[in-house]
Amino acid sequence: MKKRLATAAAAFLLLGSAQAQMPPMTTSALYGELGYTFLKIDAFGTSLRPNAIRGLLGYDLHPMFSIEGMYAGSASDDDKTLAIGGVPTTVKVKLDSMYGIWAKPKYVFPQYNSELFGRFGWAHTKVKASRGALSTSETQDDFAWGLGANYRFTPNAYAGIDWMRYSNQSNSHVDGLTLSVGWHW
Repeated sequence: MKKRLATAAAAFLLLGSAQAQMPPMTTSALYGELGYTFLKIDAFGTSLRPNAIRGLLGYDLHPMFSIEGMYAGSASDDDKTLAIGGVPTTVKVKLDSMYGIWAKPKYVFPQYNSELFGRFGWAHTKVKASRGALSTSETQDDFAWGLGANYRFTPNAYAGIDWMRYSNQSNSHVDGLTLSVGWHW
């Protein structure tokens, strides 16, 4: 039992000393991210889950506040069999494009090389649905908001995770969970 406690204490001391040796966070204001977004589109009385690649460019106006611009495009589509007029029909849905601009308040934990943040702003979302040779698209401009966290591996490189509500219309919602990597210049 004492050996286990000693091993656990040594592991915590090593973790603490490794944490103390991490480089300081960068002072560069310009940053970019590239991420893979797992979308959830609630429309047509069902949920569909296409995926997207999201790029983001941001600028730190203050250590606790940034502005960001975003563009995303389709990485994969999703299909579902729906009953249209009582007839089972397979419908394919994909994100055609999405862009937006956000304010990003954040709280930085320099001792842990991490930050927690919120996002709020505007997003333009265009979703395309097709059935065979027939297709239609729906465009929505809406208030967008979300939450996330970043962890810095070096003063410039970081990885992050965030959840966003890109569109919140009365008949449909577009949400996304994104895993990203970023770089401060």
